[in-house]
Amino acid sequence: MNLHNELLNRVKRTWELIRPTAPVHRPPRNADQLIKLNLPPLLGRRDAAYDHASRLIEDQELFAHDEIWRQKHYETISGLLEIAADDTNSILLTLSSPDTALRERGIRDLIELLQDLVRGLGNFTRLSNAVLDAENPTLKHFGIRYTDTERLRGEQVLSEVEISTVNQLRIFCTHALPKIRRYREYTAKSFSKPYASRYHKAYEAYSEIFSEAVKAR
Repeated sequence: MNLHNELLNRVKRTWELIRPTAPVHRPPRNADQLIKLNLPPLLGRRDAAYDHASRLIEDQELFAHDEIWRQKHYETISGLLEIAADDTNSILLTLSSPDTALRERGIRDLIELLQDLVRGLGNFTRLSNAVLDAENPTLKHFGIRYTDTERLRGEQVLSEVEISTVNQLRIFCTHALPKIRRYREYTAKSFSKPYASRYHKAYEAYSEIFSEAVKAR
């Protein structure tokens, strides 16, 4: 079994033990052990997804591409952030330290904020052409027509909003990076050598998976 499938299976097995509808006869002690064993790969996948999403947000060639390409780009980032958010919620279920839980909740809040902005970008880009399209059947049906000045102004406003939102995403990712790194250092210090090895293997494996998925889109 390759590392990717092994990690996914471990996540599924652990969730079956900790979900609210799990059979009551399952021993909590075994569940606790499995949950703790699952922490390194969960962290590895979460960090890989977050880092890959951050790199895509920083893509300096973004606005050299057309709207359809950018829409797919935003959807990819949203998918990565969804993985990171889901894994962070699972990580929170494994924690007993209040300080560590507080850090992870902060990371989750940041990821959810980024998700909201990226989802907005995806929807915005999808609709931006439609609302200015002279052949849009809804606009034609209701006799909605733009003057050249109105269309030019509309295109300018839509472009400014998208660029401004992307810049906000970049600011958030850049300014959050030092604390994100510090949190990871805290986690690394708490890991035994086997746990650290499992974290790094998961991080590397999922980084490769995410890179290949982006190339194949």
